[in-house]
Amino acid sequence: MTGGLPAFEPGALPHPIGLRVVPVGPRMFLAACGILAVALTPTIPGLGAQLLVLLVAATATRLLIPLVRSWRGVAWVSLSLLVIYSWAYPSSTEHVWIFGVQGFLAGLLIVIRLLGFVSVMYLLLLSTGPLAIIRWAGDVNEDLGIMVSLTLSVLPVMKQQMDTTIQAQQARGMAMGGNLVRKMRAYLAVLIPVIVKSLVRAYGMAVLLHVRGYGSSRRVKPQRKVTSGAVACYALGVLWIVVVATTRLVLR
Repeated sequence: MTGGLPAFEPGALPHPIGLRVVPVGPRMFLAACGILAVALTPTIPGLGAQLLVLLVAATATRLLIPLVRSWRGVAWVSLSLLVIYSWAYPSSTEHVWIFGVQGFLAGLLIVIRLLGFVSVMYLLLLSTGPLAIIRWAGDVNEDLGIMVSLTLSVLPVMKQQMDTTIQAQQARGMAMGGNLVRKMRAYLAVLIPVIVKSLVRAYGMAVLLHVRGYGSSRRVKPQRKVTSGAVACYALGVLWIVVVATTRLVLR
């Protein structure tokens, strides 16, 4: 237990670094504005400019290398989108061999938007950390805080249970290879016991919380102080949305 919250698997998420002087709430607001702005941007240059700003912010907070490494998780998805859109986009009128130019541009728009989403969320996690987010959620609503805390703390347990179940099923002769139908049947045989055990574990956690008197008393919420960093985050978030909305209206 750490500060009354369930402990996390070591190394599951990076340690919180940078931007420590800014409260968690304004950082969450800025991240939400970033997600909304990236979703509303309709052009590749606009998304590229926002991605460049995120890279500059990551460089200023010494998070550039971890951020670029996080892109490896969506590299194959991005490459697949580019290939599929270039090959199968129906509105392509210009082609280079079998790949359409318009399809490539449409796929590139989605890829850059995906990288923008990943960058905003990863910068939030790197600069804040899961425990700070959970404590902020608990300040907003105590039930929400305990729900987020229990969800994040049980993920490593479910991953370990999944690996153990796969090894046990393979020891009993279950084949994980073959065609798509066989793979689906194999993973279904693994997922059912994992889900059942997760439900049993969740019921046990609920009983433990009830026995320990959760909900019988409510703690006093701390007073939030308005700092210059918080004001800057709110202002940047609003400015981000205004610039994107203005650009969208101009391009119509």
